[in-house]
Amino acid sequence: MTPRGPAGGSGLEKLSRTEIVTTALEVLDEHGLPNLSMRRISDYLEVQPSALYWHFPNKQSLLAAVSDRILHPLTAETWLHPGAGVEPGARQTRTLAIQLRTALLSRRDGAELVSSSFALDLLTVDLVRMISGAAHSDFTLGDAGSRTCADAVVHYTIGQVFHEQQQAHAAAVGALQARTPDPLSRQDPTDRFTAGLDLILAGAAGLATDEPTTAP
Repeated sequence: MTPRGPAGGSGLEKLSRTEIVTTALEVLDEHGLPNLSMRRISDYLEVQPSALYWHFPNKQSLLAAVSDRILHPLTAETWLHPGAGVEPGARQTRTLAIQLRTALLSRRDGAELVSSSFALDLLTVDLVRMISGAAHSDFTLGDAGSRTCADAVVHYTIGQVFHEQQQAHAAAVGALQARTPDPLSRQDPTDRFTAGLDLILAGAAGLATDEPTTAP
């Protein structure tokens, strides 16, 4: 890809956070997370690295903004907003988990990047709170059960996609050793993911019968 400068000039006032994040995503897709450096992003924008620090105090805050952009499709669901009239049992938890997986897969090393920002509590997209609310609606779980379900779903989804993307990268560079397929394991990544997800949600449904319901 040919590096490009900010429209209309190279001054700090011409460079926006949105443009920096968009360029960082382009660098991520082309070079991968290990090579997503402030220097490389600034080279693409044809500015000095100090121009990026005008908008982001450090690299982690920039990576968090990139993670938020990756997760943005999840926030577009109208039924997530108060007063949307969501009916219990509509399987919003499953839908959100599948959408989370899709978002992570949409970018190279997406799961690894989001996992880092999530672990450092730098995301503005509150995945656990979002999925906890869905679990409360789906299974009429109380606070503790909804949070446990959300934790399990988020960590499972990020972990599965991280594994999937690592395997895909290894296969692309010829570093994945050929193995005899496990007859008990689903070979399609989507099938493997949904099978595990449905097992988690079945456990949440069972927990709902044992836990008193409280407001989320």
